Formats: sequence, C-alpha cells, structure tokens
Amino acid sequence: MIRFRNLAVGLLLPLVAVVVFAVLLTFSLTRMLEVENAMRVGAEKNMLWVFHQSEVAASRFTETAALIDLGEAEPDELALRFDILKSRVAILNDGPQRRFVEEIGHDDELDRIAAALEAMTPVVADYSPGDGARLREALKPAPAFFGRAANKAMIAEWNDLGGRLETYRAQLRQIILFLIGIMAAGGILAATLAVALRQAHQRNLMLRRSQDFSALLVSSSGEGILAVDREGRCTLWNDAMAGLIGTSAEQATGRPLAELAGFFGIAPLQAGVARALDGDSSELVQHPLFRHEATEPRYVDLRFFPMRNDGEVIGAILFLHDATDRHVAQKREAEDRDRLEELVAERTRDLDEALRRERSAADLYRNFAAMVSHQFRTPLAVADSALQRLIRRGPRVEPDEVVERANRARNAIAGLTRLVESTLDVARLDAGQLGARRVRCALTDIVRTVCTRQREADPTRRIRIFEPEDESDAVFCDPAHAEQMLENLLSNTFKYAPAGSPVSVRVHGDREDLLCDVHNEGDPIPEEERDLIFNRNYRGANSTGSAGTGLGLFMARTLARMQGGDLTLQPGGDGVTFRMRLPRFDPGTA
Repeated sequence: MIRFRNLAVGLLLPLVAVVVFAVLLTFSLTRMLEVENAMRVGAEKNMLWVFHQSEVAASRFTETAALIDLGEAEPDELALRFDILKSRVAILNDGPQRRFVEEIGHDDELDRIAAALEAMTPVVADYSPGDGARLREALKPAPAFFGRAANKAMIAEWNDLGGRLETYRAQLRQIILFLIGIMAAGGILAATLAVALRQAHQRNLMLRRSQDFSALLVSSSGEGILAVDREGRCTLWNDAMAGLIGTSAEQATGRPLAELAGFFGIAPLQAGVARALDGDSSELVQHPLFRHEATEPRYVDLRFFPMRNDGEVIGAILFLHDATDRHVAQKREAEDRDRLEELVAERTRDLDEALRRERSAADLYRNFAAMVSHQFRTPLAVADSALQRLIRRGPRVEPDEVVERANRARNAIAGLTRLVESTLDVARLDAGQLGARRVRCALTDIVRTVCTRQREADPTRRIRIFEPEDESDAVFCDPAHAEQMLENLLSNTFKYAPAGSPVSVRVHGDREDLLCDVHNEGDPIPEEERDLIFNRNYRGANSTGSAGTGLGLFMARTLARMQGGDLTLQPGGDGVTFRMRLPRFDPGTA
C-alpha cells in the first residue's frame, strides 16, 4: 500500500506540474498575442498626417491660383495641384478614414468640400484669367476644416494611446505572474527529473548485475550467442561464438558486427538483425560460414530475437548452432537422389528414343504406302502406255518407234525410281533421319520435264508454259522434290479442271525467290476450305467421285517448306491458282 501511494505521488506531482506549466504558458502566449495585436496601428491612426497633407494641398492650390493671376505660374501646375488636392480628399472619403471623419462629426463639411472640388473640375481644365478669385473663394473653408479635423484627430489619438497603455500594463502584470508560475512548475519538474535520474541509476546497477549473471550462463552454453545494442555494437560474445568465428570476447565487445568478420556483413544476416531490432524474430538455416584459415565453409543455423526492457526493444540477440554435420548428410542424400534421378531420366530418354524410332518406322511404312498409291500412278501409266503401244503394233513397229517407246518407258521408270528415292527421303526426314539434298537447278527445265511427262501420260492434256525471258531461272533445291511438287500440283489441277480446258504454268520471280504459278479454269475453292486443303488426308467438297487420298497438296507443301520455300493458294481471280515458291540460287550461300 505504501509503495502504491509513493508511486501515485511520484506520478501525480509531475503530472500536475506539467498541466500547470502548459496552462500558464498558454495564458502567457495569449496575453502576449493580445498585446502584440493592440500595438498595431490602425489605418485611422495616421489621420493627423492625412489632414495635414490635405491642408497643405489646399493652401498650395490657392497659392498657385494667385500666382497664375500674377503671371508667375502656368495652368498646368494648377491642374497638378488640383489633382493632388482631389487625391487627398478621396483618401479621406475612403474606408476607415471616412469612418473616422464621421466619428468626429465633420462628414458634412467633407462632403461639401468634395462637391466643391467636383464643381471646380471644368474650371481648372479650361482655366482663364480671372478664374483664380472664384477658385480661392470656393476653397476658402477648406484650410480651416482640415485644421479643426487635425486637432480632433490628435486628441483622439492621445486618448486612444492612454487607454492602450493602461491595458498593456495590466496585461504585462498578468504575464509576469504567469511566468512566476511557470518557473515554479519548472522547478517541480526539475526536482522530479533529478529523482527519476537517481532511480534510473539504481535500476541500471541492478540491470548490470543481472547482465553479469546472464553472461555467466551464456558463456557456458554450447551454442554461439551474441547480442548487439540499437547501434549495432556487440554487447555479448560467449566462448562458443569465439570458437566459431575465431575472435575473442575482448576483441568483439563494443565493436560493430561488420568489423568483427565478413560473415556479419552479408545482406541476409544484416536483414535478420534489423528485423530483430524492429521487434520481429527470424532464422536462417544452414548458412555458410567461412573462417580465414579454412578452405571449406562450416554451416550454421542462426536465430534472431529482439531484447526488450519494459516492452521497449533495446537490442538483438543471435544464436548460432553448428549444423555442418547435418548439412553434409543432407548434401550426400541430395547427391544420391540426383544420381538416381539422372539414371531414371537416362533410362526414360532411351525408352522415348526407342518409342520414337518405332513410331518413325511405322510412319515411314504408312507414308510410303500412301505415296505409292498417290504418286506412282503417273510414271507407271507412261510406261504402261508405251509398252501397250509396242505390244499392239507388234511386228509393224518401226525400229525408231521401238527406240522412242522404249526410251519413254525407261524415262518413266527412271522417274519412278527417283520418286521412290524421294519418297523414302521424305519419310526418313519425318523420322529425323535425313535432310534435303539441295543443289543448283534450272526451274524452267524442271517445268518442261514434268509437263512433258504429263502430256505423255495423257496426250489430251493441254498445258501452256510461260517462261521468264530476261532473268535467271536458277533455284537452290532438291530437283527430285521439285519435280514431285510440280507433278502433284499438275495432277491436282487437271483433276479439278473443266474437261478440255487448258492448264497454264507461269515462271516468274522477285529478288529473292522464283515463283511457279499453276492455274486452271475450275470453280474457286470455298473460303472455309482454303486453309484446310493443305492438311494431311483432307479432301474438299468437290472431290466426290474423284480418286485420291488427300496427300498430294500436303506432301507438296511439306517438300517446299523443307527446302526454304512454300506452297500457297492465291486469292481472288478466275479459276484456281497455286503458287510454288523456291529460293533463288546464291553462290555465296550454296
């Protein structure tokens, strides 16, 4: 009970002193502001000067009028004096000056003078000899009025000044009393502060004894323990920490952490200390710790905690635990796991490669069968036609015709052989086993060869060839693939062209590519099918009743893109136009 009473008195007395100090200081400032405001001179306090200047202006105006009558002044000077006088009267008729004139009871006289000045304005503007007497007579009452008004203004100012001085004395007495009260409250606060400092000193002694005891306990701990104050200086450093870092407690105490070892200068550790000083706990797991003489790091777990005193954070404490053995075990476990994952991944790659090879082989056989069914008909038809003609003619065949027919059959068989090789190459390319053999070729020669072969297969087919006249026709491609692309286009174009209509083949180009347009006069391909006709196994709506597998355009575009070119369906126009694009031959890149 006694302790609680002492505590209440110790808190209540300073609190009362502070309240009294604040109240008295507030009243003192209020009184000083009132004195300061009262010392300001109002606009009407300079009335004595204004009346005097007005009187002087009126006198000089009448004097100038008299001098003009004597021939000693000019009318311009009279106008100047008249404007000055009017400005003085205007000042007296404005705002606080007018209110002051009304207070002293001279507002009617001021109005008469102002009216007289307005009446004199045209006289002054058109001044002529003899007008001086009229002007002096009209302004005769003005000097007397300004003199009386100046006397009353001076009396009013003296009365006001006396009243204000009495008010100032009363307010200054109050301020002096308030300052005495403030000094008394300040004395109480100073005494209370002295008592508080004495008590704080005693508590610091007790805290120091507690710290010494805590240091004894910390020094015997197996973990590295250190503490820092708010400025980041080391205040505690035990023997385990000295063993981990290689710095003694005498060398560490009182110094910033960053100066003790580079380990304490790294960003994660500084962030952990900063968070602890902000009142938050954190930790770092298996952080590397390098010592000067060691080539391999040790690994430590760090925990950061704030140190508090009566709820206030006064520093941070760090616990370092040697986790090297655990780190080595985890590293070994991770290495074993990585080796196992690599082994599994290697076996998986082998299985994927075997599966890919199996699928490639299946695709090879499937594509080869599709190619045989779709592409080999033309050369077989040429060879069959030549041999049937020889058989039908029998002994009537001339030797030259035998040679011609045999050469046609042989050329067809040679083309079939090249087609087989190209088909196998495309299948191998799909399987990732082969690349295109690109060489310099003459595109017009390829066009002539393919068109001749088409005519031999069906003499009724009408083909018109338009060759470039003044430009090179050399392209960089696989000639067998180029023939196959063009044969696919011609076969597809004849299949969907009106019976008996011609097909045109036009070779032209630009700076980088040569273009071959194959055109028939058939019905345009619908918009919804234009992007689908190059898909594998796709056949359009107009293909009903026509033989085919839907692979021709797909394989032609694939071969073109494989050689750096492309195959597109041209928009608009009459009929249908396919454009085959191949890169020009460049000796520098071949």
